[in-house]
Formats: sequence, C-alpha cells, structure tokens
Amino acid sequence: MRTSEQIYHRVRWDQRFDPARFTLGILVRGAPPKRVALATFVPGGDIPWHRVLFVEADGEVVWDRAAGVDRIDTSTAGRVREPRRLRAPFFSARTPVVRDSVAPGVSLRVLTWNTLWDKYDSHRIHTARRRPLLLAALARAAADVVALQEVEPPLLAMVLAETGYTVVGGDDVEACGLLLLTRLPVVESGHHVLSRHKGVVAAVVRTGDGPVAVLNTHLTSDHHPQGPRRRAAELARLAEGLANLDCPVVLLGDFNGGAIDRLGLVDTWQVVRGNEKPTFDPVANPLAAVSSLTGRAARLDRVLVRGLRPVAAELLGTEEPFVSDHYGVAVELHPDAGPPEVAQRLASDHRGGAIEPHPNARSAEPSGSAGQLVSGFGGDGVGVRGARADVPAMPSTARTAVAWLPPESSWPRIDAVRGVRERWPPHVNLLFGFVPEVLFDEAVPLLSDAARTVAPFGVLFDEVRTFPQGTAWLSPADPTPWEALWRALVARFPQKSDRFTPHLTVGRSAPAAAGLVPMSASVGALVLLSRRGDEPMRPRATVELGTGAVRGLPEPAPSVAPAAEVDMPSVPGVVHVVGSRRMGCARAGADLDLVAVVPDPSAVTVPDATPVVGARVPGLRFRQDGVRVDLTLVRSDDTSLGAAVALSAVTDADAVLAAVGDRRAEFTWLARHVKAWAAARGLDSAPFGGLPGIAWAILAARTVRAGGDDLLAEFFGGWAAWDWREPVLLRTGPASGTGAMTIMTPTEPVRSCTEQVGPGMRDLVTTELYASWETVLAGGDPLPAVAPHRRHAAWAVITVPGKDVGRVRGRVRALLTSLEAAGVEDVHAWPRPFSEEPVRFAVGLGRTPPTADDLAEITEPWRLPGVTVERTDSVPTLP
Repeated sequence: MRTSEQIYHRVRWDQRFDPARFTLGILVRGAPPKRVALATFVPGGDIPWHRVLFVEADGEVVWDRAAGVDRIDTSTAGRVREPRRLRAPFFSARTPVVRDSVAPGVSLRVLTWNTLWDKYDSHRIHTARRRPLLLAALARAAADVVALQEVEPPLLAMVLAETGYTVVGGDDVEACGLLLLTRLPVVESGHHVLSRHKGVVAAVVRTGDGPVAVLNTHLTSDHHPQGPRRRAAELARLAEGLANLDCPVVLLGDFNGGAIDRLGLVDTWQVVRGNEKPTFDPVANPLAAVSSLTGRAARLDRVLVRGLRPVAAELLGTEEPFVSDHYGVAVELHPDAGPPEVAQRLASDHRGGAIEPHPNARSAEPSGSAGQLVSGFGGDGVGVRGARADVPAMPSTARTAVAWLPPESSWPRIDAVRGVRERWPPHVNLLFGFVPEVLFDEAVPLLSDAARTVAPFGVLFDEVRTFPQGTAWLSPADPTPWEALWRALVARFPQKSDRFTPHLTVGRSAPAAAGLVPMSASVGALVLLSRRGDEPMRPRATVELGTGAVRGLPEPAPSVAPAAEVDMPSVPGVVHVVGSRRMGCARAGADLDLVAVVPDPSAVTVPDATPVVGARVPGLRFRQDGVRVDLTLVRSDDTSLGAAVALSAVTDADAVLAAVGDRRAEFTWLARHVKAWAAARGLDSAPFGGLPGIAWAILAARTVRAGGDDLLAEFFGGWAAWDWREPVLLRTGPASGTGAMTIMTPTEPVRSCTEQVGPGMRDLVTTELYASWETVLAGGDPLPAVAPHRRHAAWAVITVPGKDVGRVRGRVRALLTSLEAAGVEDVHAWPRPFSEEPVRFAVGLGRTPPTADDLAEITEPWRLPGVTVERTDSVPTLP
C-alpha cells in the first residue's frame, strides 16, 4: 500500500488522472473528516501527510489508510475524460479561479496587454490612476481571452473583484507577473517556469470549434545585461513546449524583440495589417518614454497562432489618457480558412471594440506553392519558384540530410562498385544541407506532412550517367515521382538552390557501374541522417510515404548484464567493498570502489596507481584485471568529517539492502536497470552535476519497498511525478537541503548527496523520467536514450592532459556554475570522455549556445594550465 503522499503526487502528475475530480479526507480532532479538493491541497503546508485519511475520486474511495485500500490503478474513477494537452513535465497543472462562462462562438477575440507594473519610477507613471482606466478598457474590448503582463497583486485583486473573467495564473503573479483571463469554459490550465522571474501561463479553452490552447508569456528585456541570449533560450523552451500541443494554439505576450520565427507560428498582425506598427512608442506615449532605453519605437507585443485564421486586428490604448507604456493588441480569429467574404462577415460580427479588417488582409493558410531546391547538381533537373509562406526559416548544415536508401540487400553490389565503404550508405539525396540535429524535433512534423502527400512509388534505375567531375550515378527511368516528392519537401524546407536531379551515386567508374542496371526497388520511406563528429552519416529516423508515419531509430540500449567478480587487490588494513558492487547491482564494466582503513595512508603503494587530487581523504586510482579501482584510504585514528563520510559508504549500502528486506532480488534487478538508464543519459556522475550511485539506489529501494509488480513503470512514474521540493529519505529522520533536488543519505553523517544538482539537471532528470514512463506505458523499451545531440546546438570541448584529468573532474561543477551564471541555459556536462588520447569531455551548451568569444570569456577564469575549452558545433556519439 502506498503512502498518501505518493497517491497525491501520482494524481497530480499522472496524465491519466484529473486532479479536479479527487478529494482528500482530512483528520479533524473531535469532528468528522473534512473533505478538501486535491487541487487546492498544499504539500508541505499546514496539514501533514499523516492526517490524510482517505482519497476519493468521483465519490468513490480509491485509497483508505485505515482499511488498507489502494485501488487507484484498478478503478476507473478520476480518469481524464479526454487527453490532457498541457502535458507534464513541461507544464505544471494549475487551478483557475472559475467564473460563469459564455457559450463558445465560432470566432475568438483575443487581447494582449503589458500593464506596466509599479516597480520602477512609480512617482512618474501614476499607477493608481491608470489601473481603473485599464479595467475600463478591458471591459470595452470584450475579448474572449485576455493576456496581461507585469501584473501585481493589487491589480490582480481588482481583476478578481471587478471583472467576470475566469482567472488563470493568479497564484504565479508574484513570481512572473502573468495573468490569463477568459470568458470561455476552461478545460485545463498550467504553468511553465522559463527562469526565476519569467514563465508561461497557459489554458485550454473550449470554443465553438473545439479546444484551443492559449499561452501568455513575457520574455526578458534589454534591461537585463544578457537580454538577447536569455530571450533566445526562452524562445527555445517555448518551441519545445509548443511542439507537444495537438490543438490550435494562440501565443500572446510581450516578446521584447525576440526572434519569433523559430516558433513556427503565424504573426497575426503581419497577416492582417502587413506592417510593423509599434506597440511600444516612446515618441507618442510618455509612459513609454519613461522606461525606454533607446527612445526607439518597436513592435514588442504579438499574437501568434497555429491552426487559426486571423481576420482582423487593432491596437488599443493609443490615445490619451494612456493606461500603459505598451499598447494592447486585439485580434479576431477563426478556425476555418474560408474565402475572403467569410472573413469580412466574421470581422463585422465581432462583439466589441472597433476591429475592421485591413483592406490588404491576406490568408494565413499556406498558398500551396512549392519551395526552392536543396541539392543543385548538373544535368537535367527541375526547379520551383516559391516557398510556403507559413514555413519557419531553419538553419542548414552539411552534417544532415533527408534521403532514400535502397534495400540493404542491394548494398553489397553497390559497395563493390564504389570500391570502399564510404561515409554514406547508398542513397538518393532529396535534401542535403538539412537542419541541424538539434532541430530534428521541429523538422520531423514538417517532413511527415510532406511525406503524407506523396504515395509510395516504384523506381527503376536503367542508365549510368556521369557528372562533369567524373562521378558515376544511376538515373531513374522516370524522374516524375521523385520530382513530386522533392517539391513537397522543399515547399517546407526552402533553401538556396533551384535545381534537382534524382541520382544514386555509385563511384567513379562508369563501366563498373554498368553491371548495376537495371535495378528496381520500392520507394516507401524517407530516411533522416546525421553525422556526429567524424563518424559516418547514420540513419536517425524514417518517415513513411503516404501516411507520414515517423519511426525513430533508437540509440543502442545500454547493457544491464551484471558485473563479473574481480579479485581484491592486495592492500593493507581493513578493506571494504562499497558502492554498487556491495549492493549487488553493479553492471558489467563497473568500477570497483573500495574503502580501506589503514594506519598510515601515505605508506600504501600500488603499482601504476594515480593519487586522487583534491579529495577530503587520500585515495588512489588504478586498474586491476581491466577494471578501474577507486581506493579511498582512511587513517584508523581519523575522526574528521571527511573520514566519516568515506566510511558511511559502507553503512549507506548496508542500509539500502536492509530497507528492501526480502525483495533484494527485485532491488538488484531494478537498480541495475536504473543505473544503465541513467548512464545512457549522462545523469549518473556527481562531479558532473548528476546524481551519484547511492542516490539512484535510494530511489530504486523506495520503489521496491512501496510494492508493485511493474517495477520500471513504478520507478519512472513515481519519480517523474515527485515534487522535488520535498526531500527524499530512505528512513524517517531529519532532512535538510536547499538545492534543486535533495536525496538524503540513510546513515550518519546524514546529508544530501545531491547538493551538486542544479535546476537544469533536475529538469532534465524529470523530463527523462517522464519520457521513459510514457515509453513503458506504451509497451516500449525505456533504456535506449535520445541522443543529447537533439538538445544541444553547440558544445564546449574540454581537452585535458592525462595527469590533470582528476583535477578537471573536480572542477567541472564550477564550470557549469559559471556558464549558468552567464545565462547559458540547459548546460549538461557528459560524464565520460569521448576521446582518451588526449582526454576530451563534452559539455552541451543548450539550444541557444554562446558564441566562441563569449565562451572563451566565460571559461577563462576557470581554466587550468594546459587545459583548453573550445566551442564546436558537433561531437561524436557520446559513450
């Protein structure tokens, strides 16, 4: 039977449950239990967990402390009636302040307005006078959805008291100043933290045409010294969240000049008005003049959409008395891309304000014209003229391609003609110079969309031709279906060239290639390829023609084979095996970790051993029988904290085994799989900002002790849903720690073993846990990882002279702290070197990495003599 705390987090974070349909029964002394909505319960607040007596869903008891009932997984009560769209882990669920809603209509009127908070220059901006004027302007606008930025608690109180809107985001106003108001029924709401004071408030509202996701955000301004870099990182996070929304989207807010093209959304003002009329104008608006750094007018506030058609737009608050330093932007939207006369009728039908469609309004729907060519070879070819206007611009790189690969059964014949196995498999390129691997998630839906429009076709290569430089290639008898496929692709990925020749390159010998024709095959799928570091081009995903079905080609699964026995090295004193080998969950190739209590550590010598530099207690590293040995030496009379911590590795391991009792076999199985999973994702090294082995063992032990048959599902689901503000303990006792994640060791000296884990690593761990949980629930293998190349656009490569590897390992966390302090988001140091001679480590720099000059400036104070840190766009597949 699980605890009330586990049940709470399961309901709160498991996407199969609707928290709004759950109630907690709370113990009240001398009175019947008090029922409290689960959505309003505050973990760690005034009510301790032991006072939660029962949990109800739809009136049915699904968990009862006294009766020993725990049927939340077998009951259908409390299940969501439709899939959540604001999914964890990107969005955290929120409960709106609900008011009466209006009947949804066909059109949707939205408004965004930065309200100008009272934090700065309050004596010059007359906030008390402006706020009632703002509320009056909102009432006149009569929008279905209003997105406000720079909201403070006094304005929130006025909104709650004086408007009839449902309010989303009120609990987060003090943190990020964002508020969503709506008259429409709210299906669900959520919040995402972009940084300490920046976030996204979101809601799914019910319209006459179905659900629409509405998001409100406010990106970092140039008042911050790292403004442009922070905005780029915030936009990258937004793109990540938007990619998972499977309904029409409206993103509103103050973007402060960020490069919104990468979001892949339609800018409604540009569609309707076709100009750059400013929403922040220091010349015309004296409030803007107060806060402006440059005195230049700009269009900072936007309404961006996907799956909706803007038909009219206007600015509000452009005349005195000004209610803010920004103007409001109001837009009329419709779900259908009907003919122009429909847009005119809808625009004249709006419920408030004076929106009129601009005479030059144009549809946001794709025009259907194709894009430009990617591969420009000589010979007969075909060109196209235009690109789809709704396709976001993406960078290109020669490290990726979209191609067709012939059946593998034909590769030996082709390779025999090519002479040597090239760095490419046999292929017909359709897009070469494709998007970087970090943008594959954004590109694959467009590939799928293109592939869906072209049916599979047969190909007959019946002629050998040569390019002017002498390269021989096989020409298809009928290039027409290739050209249709290529046109569908370049319509979504326009590039610079304007010619295309379908060809299968076979080497430099045309006479030898003559034996390959005729060659027939079926073209049923596209293949997405990439080259990492100096590796060959390798397939990463396939996209079926006709259906658009995408199949990722996973990285190799990590080994979960148990470690072989290793002879103990000859070391004086009392020697203890610690770590995973002591707990029986070591994987093949695992280090042998030892703690030796000796009279004099300085007298211990081991052939070819390297001293451990910078540790609290001395140690040696060496190899025995091919296995790396980490030997910690504790003086027998040492009573220091460092010695106690070293010796606690023995008692901590024993405490973990004691905690699982007679389920040791289940524990060792789960812990070995979890450690393999963490290693495949680079999450398993404390010096590199990850979780140490004891932390993963504690999490596995907690899962085993809680019961359940599907241990992997319980592990991933339980810890994905965990609120990491709550410390994790194996035993009952005190818990302390102010870090992003706190996992306490079980024996003295009790301490957090995760102090080195920062917010970025915590979020990465949570994201990976969620992804693996979904994989398990879908019946897949959760162990293969998504390559970190999908998360990082550039890397910092640390090159280390052999003798300094230990010192560098001990300083990696300081490097990560420096990068994070400089505004570099989602930094991830991979804990194993990708090169041994010389030793090279890779540090992922996120989706918006610093320039080479910025990286050099950030890392200069950190560097050691002989150690270099260089920026690169690509590293090999990481071990």
